[in-house]
Amino acid sequence: MKTRCSLTILILFQLFLVTNFAQGEAAVPFLLLNPSPSLSAMGATGTALPTDDPFAFLWNPAQLGYTSQTNNLSYIFYPSKVDWLGFGWLELNGIAFNVGYNFNDIIGFPLSFGFGYANSDFDYGFQGIFEPPLGEVKDFYNSYSIGLGIDYFVQISIGYSIKEVSSTIVPDLGEPSSLTRKTTVNDFGILLSIPVLRLIDEKLQFQLDKSFFAKPTFDFSLGYSKSNIGEEFYYIDKNQADPLPRTDRLGYGISTGFDLVSDDFRINAFNLSFTVEADDILIKRESMTSDWEYQPTLSDLKFWKNIVQIEGNEKIVTRTGTRLDFFETFTYTFGHFSGRGYPDLQKTNGYEIRAKGLLKLYALWARNPITDFLRDHFDIRYYNTNYFADAWNETKMTGLAFYVHNLNKLFE
Repeated sequence: MKTRCSLTILILFQLFLVTNFAQGEAAVPFLLLNPSPSLSAMGATGTALPTDDPFAFLWNPAQLGYTSQTNNLSYIFYPSKVDWLGFGWLELNGIAFNVGYNFNDIIGFPLSFGFGYANSDFDYGFQGIFEPPLGEVKDFYNSYSIGLGIDYFVQISIGYSIKEVSSTIVPDLGEPSSLTRKTTVNDFGILLSIPVLRLIDEKLQFQLDKSFFAKPTFDFSLGYSKSNIGEEFYYIDKNQADPLPRTDRLGYGISTGFDLVSDDFRINAFNLSFTVEADDILIKRESMTSDWEYQPTLSDLKFWKNIVQIEGNEKIVTRTGTRLDFFETFTYTFGHFSGRGYPDLQKTNGYEIRAKGLLKLYALWARNPITDFLRDHFDIRYYNTNYFADAWNETKMTGLAFYVHNLNKLFE
């Protein structure tokens, strides 16, 4: 049983296509999967470009400090099964919700606080290819995170997460009781966003006609996170424990566009966002059987080569993502990644449909307090993503998210 479990786990790991890195193998590689449909469509980024995606704190807990400045509640789930790699028996599941509040009106200082929870699991299905069959295999975690944000000339956010991780094998009939191993890992991150045009001239705008103006925006951001900080993880023999996939992520983001503004109306007419990030698994091991050790922060990551030149290698995965937003109603995203474990360029893409823009346009026409309330405080978003796009292992991901924001205005 022990030998068969160990062999099976190693084989299953290869199915992720994410653990063939030069430093060696890590336990629970499921922790390296980005469960967000929106962020997965952007090359599985999420560290350096500010976003209000409810899953975003899993890649950088500091995202909670950013999103809590305006969003009070958000929730996301998968409306349909995520069939990972198209195999039919590998299934990814996940939900997340965020709560946050901006205390500026209460304390007179632009400080916001956010809390996030996410549950994600990966079901390997029934492993009947072995003799005798192994049974059901599943990895999952519960993540709890907090974030703080300050918007004082520039926006700076910090965050911290705790993940409770479990890996379970439920044997087939005739085998001993199920085997479950648990551990706890920690994440932390920082996110800096600089509203360049707002700092130059906060009132900058261009008149389009007698009542409408175009207000341009240009923001630059930097982000860093360190994930899965823990000791070691073993399934059968403690003396053969494996390292956890401790990961550094570093990158930058650029966001530019313009809003249409009048006396009683404002909508983001167009926005272009671009982000680059690189991730490094901090494990050094010469072979599968040799001793291993965790590496120090940013040990292999080279900013100029991996981020500026966007070059991955046998130790580093580089990722890019681009996002095009139109009238807060429709978004098209695409990206790619390459490097450690990915000898070929892997593509991603997707689209997003939002209710916010439609609510704003309807409220402008209706001139009704109810439609104004819906416009100011609610949003619904649908995501449709192709991961490993146009490849044999293309994975379809969909998501449905609900948002409540700007509740501070109700107490003014």
